[in-house]
Amino acid sequence: MKIRSLMCALLLLAACDKVPAPQESFAGLGSDAADFAQVLPGKVFSFPEDHGPHDGFRIEWWYVTANLKDAQGNVFGVQWTLFRNALKAGPTQAGWHDSNVWLGHAAVTSATRHYAAERFARGGVGQAGAQAVPFNAWIDDWNFASEPGAASALAAMRLKARGAQFAYDLHLTSSRPLVLQGDNGYSRKSDQGQASYYYSQPFFTAEGSVSIDGKTYQVSGPAWLDREWSSQPLTASQTGWDWFSLHLDRGEQLMLFRVRQTDGAAYLTGTWIDRE
Repeated sequence: MKIRSLMCALLLLAACDKVPAPQESFAGLGSDAADFAQVLPGKVFSFPEDHGPHDGFRIEWWYVTANLKDAQGNVFGVQWTLFRNALKAGPTQAGWHDSNVWLGHAAVTSATRHYAAERFARGGVGQAGAQAVPFNAWIDDWNFASEPGAASALAAMRLKARGAQFAYDLHLTSSRPLVLQGDNGYSRKSDQGQASYYYSQPFFTAEGSVSIDGKTYQVSGPAWLDREWSSQPLTASQTGWDWFSLHLDRGEQLMLFRVRQTDGAAYLTGTWIDRE
């Protein structure tokens, strides 16, 4: 889902500025980004500020997945993603001069169905955006936000989205620490120095409702938040990536991603997270 969504976003960017879609690397993410802020080792993360947008960087996303069950044992998957893509480097401007394009992607799966929907928005006019305090990320009526009175920015969240044949409204809670991926949040994507800043909250518990094909189910289960931002996450010889996370029965978690390369090799990295 992440790969398809990124491609749609970059195609939209090209249409907005009436220039050809980039050919180097996947959707242009391996093209030169010297004018944007760079991802470097040694960053000290600051929360809640880093939950919000990072306007100097070219691309970032808020990405939530959940594995859910109802009382009868029916299983569901939920995904919610918001991407911010900068058309050009430089300070963010007001109104229609804003250089950001936003993409939302949401999906629900059951044992027999998979439904997905997308939303697009130009920045600066209130249709989509993100803020750190109080935390809120939205596009139209799709929303991922802190609950009023939450003890900290990600302690209690509400997650909502809908499409033609599905909807969900979930409450996510966690009192557990965030996980900095890679080297203290510096996540390498190649041996040539491409990288992102990357952290996760893999300890969410989700409860709420999922509607699919006109029927609503009360569900609960584990959920996972990924946060990344970068300006050049791929090299010109990399063609995309695959990502997954696992919640294991004993309480551990595993994240692994593979960046595909034109020579047939793959750049692999992951994180083992213990139950504590």
